Amino acid sequence: MLQVEDNQTPNLDVLVRSEKILLLFRQSFPAAFVSISISALLTAILWPVQDHKLLLGWFLLLTLSSFLRLAIFRSYRQKSLPRANILAWEKPYFFSLMLSALIWGVGAVVIMPLDSPFHQAIIFYFLIGMSGGAISVYSAHRGMVLFAVACILFPAIAWMLWQGSLATVGMGIGALIFYASLVRATKVLSSTLHENFVMNYELKKANEFAERLARMDQLTGVYNRRAFYEQVAMLENHIERHKDIVTVIIMDLDHFKRINDEYGHAAGDAVLRHTGKLLQATTRKSDICARIGGEEFGLLLLSNTSDDAMILAEKLRHEIETTPISYNSDRLSVTSSFGIASGESNIEGLVMRADAAMYRAKKAGRNQIECE
Repeated sequence: MLQVEDNQTPNLDVLVRSEKILLLFRQSFPAAFVSISISALLTAILWPVQDHKLLLGWFLLLTLSSFLRLAIFRSYRQKSLPRANILAWEKPYFFSLMLSALIWGVGAVVIMPLDSPFHQAIIFYFLIGMSGGAISVYSAHRGMVLFAVACILFPAIAWMLWQGSLATVGMGIGALIFYASLVRATKVLSSTLHENFVMNYELKKANEFAERLARMDQLTGVYNRRAFYEQVAMLENHIERHKDIVTVIIMDLDHFKRINDEYGHAAGDAVLRHTGKLLQATTRKSDICARIGGEEFGLLLLSNTSDDAMILAEKLRHEIETTPISYNSDRLSVTSSFGIASGESNIEGLVMRADAAMYRAKKAGRNQIECE
């Protein structure tokens, strides 16, 4: 059954946040390998001037944190989750990233050679490079960029300022200016990215809504004729392969023209709306229900025998006959005639046979069911 509104759809903020997490996972997988490679290179450069156990301990911690991140990426890729549930991965991603960034930032201070300004500058150069990489990789999430770069740079900045020399203070101040410009730049980038995500989702939602409207009979709330036959075409191959039993019910309101002539077309519209609500309330979600003509409706039932269809048709016939429709000060009564056809043959043929059975019900006196 066609539903215009879906109350289970996550709100726009959740969808946008989920899209950002998806983007992070897509583009940050190589970052763990880059971190290991760069730390190995820095370890090799510092090897002649720093304690080997200290360097190896730092490198081992950084490697373990990178493998933890890779394990999270692997676990994420093995699970297929709805967009809204992807937010559950935000915290594991964040904490693993911060752990790696802290090992870089605090570890850089720990392995800093006290008597070699040249190697101190090299370490600082590597930290700036890692910060630039973090900006490019994690740009989808501004908070993560700012936290990660702060974890990488601030321990070294504090150490540089503590040293008090002109060179180290200058490098520390330069890094603070870099971080201040990062705060501003990421704000603009994050705002633009957020707006793009919002626009994409709103456009997608508008297109989906327009497509639903094009396939829905707006008066009755069920499928229109075009959508009914689209569904028929989609199901025919499946039914032919699996030899499923299909039942088609064609229903037509009796003497509908009299209602329009006596009470006006608005009264006729009220009757059609009432009929559409009855059909939606009575049929299953798996059934295809459509208004295929002025006062004619078609139902396509999967895996239903003709006996089941007779029970459904009788229920609908009785509900329509015994439920008067209030219109202004009048109470309108209407009856309906039904034709039923079942089988494994092509559905369009069943529609024609059910339609013929419905006309036999009309000729037999109306307000009855004729089963092929």
